[in-house]
Amino acid sequence: MRRNYLESMKSDGLGEFLSACESLKNCKYVLAESKIAALLKSIADNKQLYSMFAASLYEFDYSKTFSACVNNGTFVLPTEPKKAIALVFRILLDIDSGKIELRNFLEAYFYSPMINESYARFCLEIITPFRSYCNDLFTQPISIAMPLKGSADGAYEEVNGKFRSDLKNDALDCIATLVDIADSTITGAIERAEYTACLNGLTRAIDGDDYENIISAFLGVKYAVAYFFKSTKTVMDIYKKLEYDIKHIAD
Repeated sequence: MRRNYLESMKSDGLGEFLSACESLKNCKYVLAESKIAALLKSIADNKQLYSMFAASLYEFDYSKTFSACVNNGTFVLPTEPKKAIALVFRILLDIDSGKIELRNFLEAYFYSPMINESYARFCLEIITPFRSYCNDLFTQPISIAMPLKGSADGAYEEVNGKFRSDLKNDALDCIATLVDIADSTITGAIERAEYTACLNGLTRAIDGDDYENIISAFLGVKYAVAYFFKSTKTVMDIYKKLEYDIKHIAD
C-alpha cells in the first residue's frame, strides 16, 4: 500500500493533470462535463496534487469569493493565485456534482449566441489561468527557513554529513509526533487517513534514503500540515524542525 502511495507522488501526476486541463480546453461543450470529471479524477489519484488543493482551500470562503468575482454579468478570477485555484476547483466540483449547471453558468457569465463560443471564453478566461497557476504552485521550490544562531534551534546549526543519521532519526521522531497529534485531533476518519498517508509516505522515503521520493513526499506533508494545522503553533514548530531536517537529509 505504501508503494502505491509513493508511486502516486511522482511527477507524472502533474503531467496527467496538465493533460486533463488541455483536454478540457480543447474539447467542445458537449464533452465538457466528462472532461471535468477526468480532470478531477487526475487530482484525486495523486496525493501530492490532492494535498496542494487541500492547502489552497484552507480557510477559503467560497461564497464570498464567488460573489466578489461577479460584476455586471461578467466573471473575473481573483488575482491571488491560491484563491483563484481554490475557486475554480470548487466550481468544477459543483459542475461535476450537478450543483451548478454548466450551460447556465456559461450563459450567465460568458454569454455568446453559440454555446461553443461561450465555452471557449470560459476555457480561455478560467481554465487557462487555472492550469498556469496550478503548474506554478506545484513546481515552486520548497522554502526552508534557516534558524538563527543562538536560537532554540541551535542544535541544528552547522549540519554536515556526519550528522545525517541524527537528522534522519529526528525527522522520523517529528513525523511520529505529527501522526500522534493527528490521531487525537482530526476527527474525520477519511481526512485522518489521508493526512497519515502523507506522513507514512515520507517515513518510507527517509528509510529508503531516496532523494527524489523524500522531496516529493515532503511536499505532500507540507500541504497537509498547512491544511489541518496552519494556525496551531505546536504543530508548526514541529513542522519547522522536520522541514529543516528534510532540507539537509536531501542535500
